[in-house]
Amino acid sequence: MAATLLFFILLAVAVILLSLLLALYLVPVTISMVADCRRESARVMATVAWGIVGGRVRITDELQVLEILLVGRPVMTRDLREIAAPEPKKEEKEAEAPGPTLSAREYLDAAGDLWPHLQRILGAVYRSLYLETLRGDITLGLDSPADTGIIYGYCTAVRYALWPVEAIDFVMTPVFCQRIFEGTLTFRMQIRRPLLIIVPVVRALLQKPVRERLRQVSGRGAPNA
Repeated sequence: MAATLLFFILLAVAVILLSLLLALYLVPVTISMVADCRRESARVMATVAWGIVGGRVRITDELQVLEILLVGRPVMTRDLREIAAPEPKKEEKEAEAPGPTLSAREYLDAAGDLWPHLQRILGAVYRSLYLETLRGDITLGLDSPADTGIIYGYCTAVRYALWPVEAIDFVMTPVFCQRIFEGTLTFRMQIRRPLLIIVPVVRALLQKPVRERLRQVSGRGAPNA
């Protein structure tokens, strides 16, 4: 009886793990942002979602909040100003000793050792990214009409260089008689295969030299310590 119960428990754990891995491979992570800037107000909303769970940051003139989402609905809300506020210092708390300072050569050596792993991770990220839309409509006027014209020229050149890319559409309207900055920006992209990014990250962290280098760079230790 105990052996049968243990078998079903292990089977349930295996099914859950396989389901999670399959979801990480098939269900994309969606990243989106909408920003709007006017003379009277400005607002930004950024969302990261994976399946039915996600997080959203909303910033306006009145509020700055972080929301945890479930099926698109907020289930928990935190004020970003409270999160970012420094904790009150406790007199009895002992000051932590600063970590050893690394030389530029040691940073370069660490970067050289970590680069092959970072290269594989960046390659996995690049292969998994998919840009759905990047659209902007900006009205810009600077103190100097000449500077406004220069920036407008650069933006126009970039716009026509990216014209074949249907997902990107950026329009700038120059104003030469007053100082102004208004517009909207819409951004949406997907990480189509999150599992393909997690695998090289975990593979790198399982290697002891990588962990030692990361501890060294973070100031928490030294190689071969």
